Amino acid sequence: MNKVRRNRMSLLWFIMPFTLLYVVFFLYPFTKGLLLSFTDWNGISKTTQYVGFQNYLELFTEDSRFLHSLFVTLIFTVLNVAISNICALVLAVAIEWGSRSFRNLLRTLFFLPYVFSLVVVGFVWRLLYTEVLPKLSEQIHWQFFNLDYIGDPAIALYSTIFMNIWYGIGYFLIIYLAGLQTIDTSVLEASQIDGATGWVQFTKIIIPLLMPSITICIFTSIAGSLKIFDAIFVLTGGGPGYSTESIALNIYYEAYGAANRFGYGMAKAVVLAGVILFISYFQLKFFKAKEVEV
Repeated sequence: MNKVRRNRMSLLWFIMPFTLLYVVFFLYPFTKGLLLSFTDWNGISKTTQYVGFQNYLELFTEDSRFLHSLFVTLIFTVLNVAISNICALVLAVAIEWGSRSFRNLLRTLFFLPYVFSLVVVGFVWRLLYTEVLPKLSEQIHWQFFNLDYIGDPAIALYSTIFMNIWYGIGYFLIIYLAGLQTIDTSVLEASQIDGATGWVQFTKIIIPLLMPSITICIFTSIAGSLKIFDAIFVLTGGGPGYSTESIALNIYYEAYGAANRFGYGMAKAVVLAGVILFISYFQLKFFKAKEVEV
């Protein structure tokens, strides 16, 4: 019994630092924020006014700006997740089974943007969209480069998505490369003997064996896209109008902007957390069921 007790105490001492950090920096703020979402608090006053579910009723029935930001976020998520993962997977296959001479160089070049802060990248792309491309258009007389990439409501969101794909594709590329390197070549050779080549081998052999990597990339890209803030904040600020305003940006303006409605902003944050948890749960459940073992 003494040995069992000592083992339990050792285990408790090991998990205590993490548990304390988890409670102080996540569980307590989350609980406090959940409680504040039922209040009308400006973020400064010492007193709070309990309003029940009024904040939640308002954001779904009266706040058209929030519903529009939800729509913008969903468009951003679908396009960013799909294009990023498809391009990263294709590039990973091309690099892994292509020329070995430039393999390391290509890995470095594609991953390099992810090393920098997205805020810095946003400022660079803002300069590119507003200064570099228009001047380039004057030199080569190609009107495609003379578009108002972040000032036109019709294309501003897609300009932001393109920048985010360029920034994050290297991260997913590395994960897919790691997954490809775990595939046993004997499995591919056996499939070739059985007549599986090209597209059939890719869809029936490689993709199923890559499902753990695909699960990770899809999960991280969905969560990151639903919470997107810094890229849009730096590049467009949510404009022109509200054409590129994501949920996270809408929450920021509501809680810390001119409205100063911190309690209402927390209600929106709770809804965003619920959307992320809901989508992530079913996404993980779906892709985990597709994973195979060799």
